[in-house]
Formats: sequence, structure tokens, C-alpha cells
Amino acid sequence: MSTINLESRESIFFGIHFIVASNWGADHKRFLDFQGALLGEGLEFYEIVAGQRNYTLTRREPSSLQVKVGSVGPQVSEIIIVTPARPNHTLEFFLKEAEAVCSAYLKVWAGSSMQVLQSDVTLRHLYSCDCHAFKYLWEERLGQQESDLQYLGGRPVLGGGLRLVLPRGNQWKENVEIKVESYFGEPQKVFIETLFIWPEPRPIVKATDFNATELLTTVEKYATGDVCNFLLKPQKGDDDAGRA
Repeated sequence: MSTINLESRESIFFGIHFIVASNWGADHKRFLDFQGALLGEGLEFYEIVAGQRNYTLTRREPSSLQVKVGSVGPQVSEIIIVTPARPNHTLEFFLKEAEAVCSAYLKVWAGSSMQVLQSDVTLRHLYSCDCHAFKYLWEERLGQQESDLQYLGGRPVLGGGLRLVLPRGNQWKENVEIKVESYFGEPQKVFIETLFIWPEPRPIVKATDFNATELLTTVEKYATGDVCNFLLKPQKGDDDAGRA
């Protein structure tokens, strides 16, 4: 029976995004102040792109990191913090950098009525499989037959996967989207993307109020726990034990 090797986990993307109600100003002086604040937090960037209402800063070393700040509406801005290339560091390192970006942002654009209107986190992981990843998903996890794919006109299937949407409600404060599919570049790897969206506004007084560390670790725990448990098809004996 084919299975997924959970010990083979590789993190290939970290990302956190905030939509903020604040006294946004896109003038060049503020951006220079932001660069200075980032440098004061230990973050130096070498690629800088200035748009009409946004700025993007990117670096490859010593860590893969991209920061984008910009306007999305009147008195509404956004902060996007991502790894533009496969990270060469751990999530723990990334969340420290995300906290540093939030601190620098607050030093430049802080206001008496600042709020985070929405937060979201995206994490992407790869896992090795001892067969073609789509074969595992189709036959082992979903219990389908390879012959069923012939109904697609007999054409070969290079890969595929699942997309799950879990709404907020009751005890869950976030919307969740999960993508599980074969990784086309390496077909014996399973690609998993986990996205959490928190739509509830909350006030920001200090940098830690962005809750970057808490949000990132919450998604990481879910992605490497619940999502992996869902992927590992229970054995018949386990099902019988659960019903006993």
C-alpha cells in the first residue's frame, strides 16, 4: 500500500498579508523612513520597485524575503510579507522577520485609529510519496480505480488533486482553503497549500498586535497536523476500532 512520508516535509512558501485601516501616505519621504525603520530592525533590501501607490522590497540573501506596502483604497493599505523563492530558512526565522516588518511599518504609519481589517496566512509544503502523488490521492485516499479515469476520453492524466473550502462559524474564526495535488515538477511529491483568512477587524496599538507569530504558527500546526491526518487514509483496522 502506498503512503506519504511525513518526515520528508519541505516548506516551499511562507506568506502573511494584512489589510490595514490607517493614515496611509505614499510619499517618497515616508518610504525612505520605512526603509530606515526596516534597517533598524535588521532588514536590508537590495531590490526596490516604486509604483504609483505601492513599494516592493526584495532580497535573496541572507534570507528570501519580499515586502510590499501599498494603498488598496482611501485610508486603507496592505502589508504583504512573503518568501519570493523557496525559503532557505525555517518558519521560526520567517516569523521573526515578519514581526520586524510589522514593527517598522508601525513606526512610520502609526495612527490613533489603526486597525487590521483582515489577516491571512498562506503556507506551502511538499511531501514525498512512494508512488505518483496523484495515484496515491486517487486510489488510496479517495478509493477510486485507475480505470475510472478512462471516462475522461482515454487521455492520460498527468496529475491532479483536491481543493477544500472550510467556512468560519461556531468555534472557528477563520475561513480555510486547502489545496492538495501532485507536484507537476516532481510527480512523486504531494503539494499542499493551506490558507487561513481572518476577516474580523482588530485595533493595532503596538507591533505585537499584528499577531504575526500567532497566526503563522496556528496555520503551521493545522497544515502539518490536521491536514496530514486527513491525507493518511485510515486502515481498516483503525476504522473498526473507532466504531467499536
